Amino acid sequence: MGAGFFSIMVALYCLGFMPLYRGIIKLWGIHPFEFPFVDTDTVLSAIRCINRGVDVYVSNPCDVLERVYDYSPLWTVLAEFPMTPAWLPPIGMGVDIAFFLSLLLLPVGRSWRNTRWIAAGIVSSATLFAVERGNNDLVLFVLAVCAATLVCRSGACRLLAYGFALLAGLLKYYPMTLMLIATRERPGRFVAVGVASVVAVAVFAAVTWHDLVRALALIPTGSYFEDMFGSVTLGGGLAERLGLPAIAVKIIRLVLSIVAIGTGVRLGTRSHERGVLTVLNERERSFLLVGGLLVLSCFFTAQNIGYRAVHLILVLPALSVLRDTSGMRPFRYALPLAIGLLWSGAWYHDIMAVDAAVTGHHGHSPVQMAAWLVREAMWWSLVTILVSCVTDLLLSSNTVSACRRYVSDYRYGTQREGRTSGQG
Repeated sequence: MGAGFFSIMVALYCLGFMPLYRGIIKLWGIHPFEFPFVDTDTVLSAIRCINRGVDVYVSNPCDVLERVYDYSPLWTVLAEFPMTPAWLPPIGMGVDIAFFLSLLLLPVGRSWRNTRWIAAGIVSSATLFAVERGNNDLVLFVLAVCAATLVCRSGACRLLAYGFALLAGLLKYYPMTLMLIATRERPGRFVAVGVASVVAVAVFAAVTWHDLVRALALIPTGSYFEDMFGSVTLGGGLAERLGLPAIAVKIIRLVLSIVAIGTGVRLGTRSHERGVLTVLNERERSFLLVGGLLVLSCFFTAQNIGYRAVHLILVLPALSVLRDTSGMRPFRYALPLAIGLLWSGAWYHDIMAVDAAVTGHHGHSPVQMAAWLVREAMWWSLVTILVSCVTDLLLSSNTVSACRRYVSDYRYGTQREGRTSGQG
């Protein structure tokens, strides 16, 4: 489905059917740029300017939008190549094709109905947004898919999986949480992987510290009412509309985050005790953990443009199974929520556009505010469910299980010694 749709769009563009090409993209709720892969060019344009001796953390005249470079310094190793504007189409196409090939590694839908759910997520507005822009989050998606697949294999393959997870984290920071997949190892091996990862991050930070600090300071923010999501969005939007002080944004964000994480952990503990996720096979559990970690880390750390919701595709196979098998109601709602959010660029944009055309208001009418609140409620609900899934999966991991047994044995031993001492 995804490759077929992509091929049709490529054919329309190459054959010059631009009105139809742009019309389809707008129908999906996305505003097409004047040329494809504009986000791929964020990195490539910076490389072109670096090769000219320009400090791209200050200005980037090589970029068509003059966007300063705000990504990880690790991308700048591409400066070893004589980058020119002619490199953009093949590299952009390569990123997109790698993304579609990685979808072949997704766990297979257990029924045609489940497969249709997964396909609906793959051809969603979030996917089209990421592919049309050629955004480097697709590179992270490919690395995450490789990590989720290899971590289910032998010891050597698992080490390679942790390498892919670490590389994703060094490229864009928030995927560093993927290193939690190493909890599937025994405690000793987990500690070894953790120490090696910390050393790698420390060396990376020491070598790139000057540019790393500047890049972190340039991470952009956007309107709370556009195609953005994150833990700050609801509080920021309410503060903006109600005229609340800046501290209110932090308070609302903190309270909502505590409630979502606390509720999710409690729900995950209950589902672990009931064995809710035991219906999933190893690969479904692996992709659920990887996708859940990616979505949660970007949601709680930053404002995210809508294309980053593409990581929800990773959890669709597992959520489709839980929708059919789970006896706990929240897990039955997770799949429709994920699909709705993957398509939110379309339905949210359409509601905003139609209402603005009718009322003349942009972002201020009751209908538009209601649509925004519904979208935010969907995100917080799904995030809470994903916290529960990640909690359950981590509680089932080898490292966490061993630690829990150790604590339990220690408490039992202490209590036994106390009773013996009392009897004496």
